[in-house]
Amino acid sequence: MSVSQSDLVAIIDTREQAVLLIEALTGAGVSPAEINVMSSEPLHLESEGASKTRISGWSIAGGLIGTATALLLTISTSRHVGLVTGGMPIVSPWAFGVIVFELTALGGILATLGRMIFEAGLGRQRLAPEAASAIAEDRIALLVHPGKATDMRVIAAIIEKHGNARLVS
Repeated sequence: MSVSQSDLVAIIDTREQAVLLIEALTGAGVSPAEINVMSSEPLHLESEGASKTRISGWSIAGGLIGTATALLLTISTSRHVGLVTGGMPIVSPWAFGVIVFELTALGGILATLGRMIFEAGLGRQRLAPEAASAIAEDRIALLVHPGKATDMRVIAAIIEKHGNARLVS
């Protein structure tokens, strides 16, 4: 996730302070989708608005797409090559089962990998230098990307009010 001019970055020392700050922000009307928590190790926050992973659905969809691709590939190839089968069916499930199985697995694996990279935020372009150094020092960076209805001054006041939370930008 890249940081824009309207984003606020708070640096927090402990997990407990991060949880308290997130609860205060959501209590003030900031939606959980506007808050991005970054740390050197995973923080499992038990908030109701926390997004759930969608990797399993993507894996199933990738497997189905792989299956459809394999069936299209094998059927169209066998029909266009003009094979002499001696009265046997041109499309045999036993002959193409391995191809269908492998492309099903490949589709599921690639979809899972792609969604994992997306959900982990590994494709983010730029991170605030202060946040990057805080994460490297085992602290927590909290990025707040407020919506149009959220007042920046309220968010800044809440961040400065919570103990060791320091407002960076």
